[in-house]
Amino acid sequence: MPPAAPSEFLERVNRELSRSAVRAQYGLKHLSGLPMGKVGVTPKTAVWQRDRVTLYRYADAGIRHGTPILLVMSLVTRPYVFDLRPGGSLVEDLLARGFDVFLLDWGVPDVSDSQNSLETYCDEYIPHAAAAVRRIAGADQLTLFGYCLGAVLCLIAAAGNPQMSVRNLVGLATPIDFERFGPIANLLREGRMDPDQMLDETGNVPPSVMLNAIRMLQPSTPIASRAGLWRGLENAEALSARQAIIGWSTDHIPLPGKLFQQIVDLFIRGGALITGRVPLGSRMVELSMLECRVLSVVGERDQLVPPECTEPLADALGSVQLDSLSLRAGHAGLFVGSQARKTLRSGHRRLACDDFVRGSND
Repeated sequence: MPPAAPSEFLERVNRELSRSAVRAQYGLKHLSGLPMGKVGVTPKTAVWQRDRVTLYRYADAGIRHGTPILLVMSLVTRPYVFDLRPGGSLVEDLLARGFDVFLLDWGVPDVSDSQNSLETYCDEYIPHAAAAVRRIAGADQLTLFGYCLGAVLCLIAAAGNPQMSVRNLVGLATPIDFERFGPIANLLREGRMDPDQMLDETGNVPPSVMLNAIRMLQPSTPIASRAGLWRGLENAEALSARQAIIGWSTDHIPLPGKLFQQIVDLFIRGGALITGRVPLGSRMVELSMLECRVLSVVGERDQLVPPECTEPLADALGSVQLDSLSLRAGHAGLFVGSQARKTLRSGHRRLACDDFVRGSND
C-alpha cells in the first residue's frame, strides 16, 4: 500500500488513541463488575406453578397465530437467555411476529429436588404445564420449543404423553449421542468415574461441576472471549451484550442427582436416545411414536453440542417428519445476538421457521 500522508497518519493515530481511551473506560467498568444492563425484562405473568416450577405468559403483543409456544430451557442453565436483552431477545421476536409465548422456569433445585427424575419432568411438569398453556391460551394444540437438554425432555414428554396435543416440536442443539460430551462422559461411560462422586451434600450435581465439564469441552472459549472483549470494548452496546451472555453462561443451577444418574445410565452408557427407546416409569417410550412435526436446529460452530451429536435424531425418530436447519453459530448463538437474528430473519429460513410454528387457526 502507498505510504499515508502525514495528515492522514496523524488522523489515524488520534482516532486510535480515542478508541483506546474509550476501551480503557469500559474495560475498567468490566473489571469492576459494574452491571451493564438488565436481562429478562419483557413483561410476563406467572400463570401456573408446581413445586419450584413456574409457568409464565408474556404480555400479549397482538396474537395472530392460534398455536401457543412453550419455551423449555435446559435443566442446568437459567431461562432468561430466551429474553436476554431488549433488541436481542427471542421472546421479543416471537411476540413481534404475533405468537402467544409461554416460558417454563425450573427454579433452583435444592435437597428436596434431588430425587427429581426423568419421570418427574417428562410425565409431570411438562405435560401439566402444556395442559395449562392450552387451557389459558384457549388452544387445542401447542408448540414445544426446547433448548439443549430441554429439547431432550420435550421429545420424551411428547412421545410418552400424546394427550399433550403437541402440534410442532422445535429442538435447538438437541444432544442425542452423549458419547460426544468429551472426557467426563467417557469416564462415566467406562465406569472409571462414579456419578455419586459428582454430587454434593444436597444430593445434586453442583453448578461448578457442570461449568468445569463445559470448559473441558470448550478450552479455547476464554481466549476467544478475551479477544472479542477487546475488540468490542469501545462499543457500549456490544459490551453490554457480551456481559449479558457471559453472565448467563456462568449462571448455572444444580442438576438433580437422581436425574443425573439416569442420564449416565440411559444416555451415556445405554445410548437410549440413539436407539429412540427410553424407559420411563414402567413403560418404554418410543420416539418414533411422536405425533407431531419436529424441527431440529444445530449450530455449525457449536462445540458443546456439535451437529454430529444431534445427527442420530433422524434414525431415532423413524418415520416422524423431521426438518433440519443448520446455522453458522455456536451453542447460544443459535438464537442470541445480532448474527442469530440476522440469520433467522433472512429469506427462506425465516419463512421456514414461521411456517413451521404457525397455528392451526391461520
